[in-house]
Amino acid sequence: MLAAVLGVPALLAGLWYWIARGNKRGVRRAAAGGILGIADEVFRPATHQAHQVQRIEHELPAPAPAPKPKR
Repeated sequence: MLAAVLGVPALLAGLWYWIARGNKRGVRRAAAGGILGIADEVFRPATHQAHQVQRIEHELPAPAPAPKPKR
């Protein structure tokens, strides 16, 4: 019982350290993002929806350039 009580916070702290270490190097960790995305979906649905919108907007093609004005 004591191992479970102490193990869960230690696991969360290790996960947090692993994610923070990867962010400092500019490396994006998809697995950690997926784990945290599940937590956002359950506990912060507005944040999860904002991340989905941001991902969709990132995948959209850039708008075509405006035509040059004629003289």
